[in-house]
Amino acid sequence: MDRSAISDQIGRILRSQSFASKSQLRKLLEVLFSNMDSQTTLKPDRVIKELWPNESKTKGSADVAAEMNRLRRALESYYNGEGKADLITITLPNRSVPAPDGTQEKRWMVAKPRGSSEDRPPVSAVNSRRGLKIAAAVAVLCMCMVGYISFRMLAVHDQPQSGRLDGAILRIMSAEGKELWSKSFPEGFSPDWYYQQGIATRIWFGDLDGDSHTSVLFLYLPAVGPLSHSTTLICYSDRGKEKWRWTPGRELPELHGTPATYRTVALVISKATEKRPLRIVVSSIHEPWWPNQIAILDSKGETISEYWHSGHLEHLTLADLDGDGREEIVATGISNGYHQATLVVLDPDRVLGASTEAARPELQIHGMGAAEERLRVLFPRSDLNKALFEYNAGTEATVEHGNVRLSVKECLQPPGCLVWYEFDKDFHLVTAYADEEFRSSHAQFYAKGKDAHPFSPEEQAEFQKIRCLVGCKSEFVASQTQ
Repeated sequence: MDRSAISDQIGRILRSQSFASKSQLRKLLEVLFSNMDSQTTLKPDRVIKELWPNESKTKGSADVAAEMNRLRRALESYYNGEGKADLITITLPNRSVPAPDGTQEKRWMVAKPRGSSEDRPPVSAVNSRRGLKIAAAVAVLCMCMVGYISFRMLAVHDQPQSGRLDGAILRIMSAEGKELWSKSFPEGFSPDWYYQQGIATRIWFGDLDGDSHTSVLFLYLPAVGPLSHSTTLICYSDRGKEKWRWTPGRELPELHGTPATYRTVALVISKATEKRPLRIVVSSIHEPWWPNQIAILDSKGETISEYWHSGHLEHLTLADLDGDGREEIVATGISNGYHQATLVVLDPDRVLGASTEAARPELQIHGMGAAEERLRVLFPRSDLNKALFEYNAGTEATVEHGNVRLSVKECLQPPGCLVWYEFDKDFHLVTAYADEEFRSSHAQFYAKGKDAHPFSPEEQAEFQKIRCLVGCKSEFVASQTQ
């Protein structure tokens, strides 16, 4: 299959809500994809080194097999839910069971078009004549598909499609897995920055300039003193020539002399329209404090505008929420002023100012002017979250058919205990419910002691009290039933 199509599918899975709290499985999926062209020679030792860099001596093949089974189940769950309409399926063959032809299965991962012949039952002998006709039609269809894929591969020949980190070297590959060029970074790569989330969230491939050439955007953070460095967004041409660099953030008086070190935690690209060229949207958080910058860049790496938020907005989604043909910016994360999960919607042409922090004026960012958020809401904290953590946190939002869906993490270590929310196109609440992991954790924590109690309908009802700071007609977000 076309590697770029597979890469797109892997990215879709990594960004899905199903994998939002599964950092280890995301890492494993990325390892399998980066070794897809040499997977018949991929050894468990290599996987162990990637998954458990600090525990490689205590891990073995059985641990890898267990993780593979977890990933296999997670993929099945994804394709039964969020991914049920995806055109490409990613499966993990059972390498301990011989293939149908009796040979030993050596592949770790398989990608195929949904509904391919491998998924179909054999034609019965009774319908053999009809089966021959169907087979002929399928053969013609397959020839057309092969022709299309061949054309697609030729069209993207020698264009960057994927990347991997090899020691202190960034290697960029074509759709065929051929190395096109590499860049050496003497200060190395920060392990926590790349290996917890995976390189797929730190690199982007696409046509920035409208010239049919693929540019590469790479977020770099060195291994040497990462807390004393900001990330650097580097843009390369399809041939590996550096085109520009951009560094997030700025000095702020509110930091009281703390170095202006920022990490870009989210990067998305808005589509070009007749009235507006392509734009780069990045969200960057200060390390270790609370200022957060959302910046709009042009294709040359110049800052067009910026919005500042007192908290961490670690997720960005672009979607046309009101059907006017323009993509709004949906940012989710934490509001430090309220110690609550938050969602902010920004007009891409009005990204400016700083969020108003009436609850904690000491967190107000000055000198930026008033922000013009379209919407700013806060999600309620559960009693479990209040007992164990300082805040809850919003995850990446997804938008389908105008509806916005996201989860809020009520347990932060390890991530999980999710409460799910869905809103319609007018941002009226459709549903709010706690998942089974939350209910289980709640039951376990409140099983004994003076505060012992079951998860009640009243607590469930509290999740519907989503406070609206900007963009609503009332204090709380309206529900569809109101």
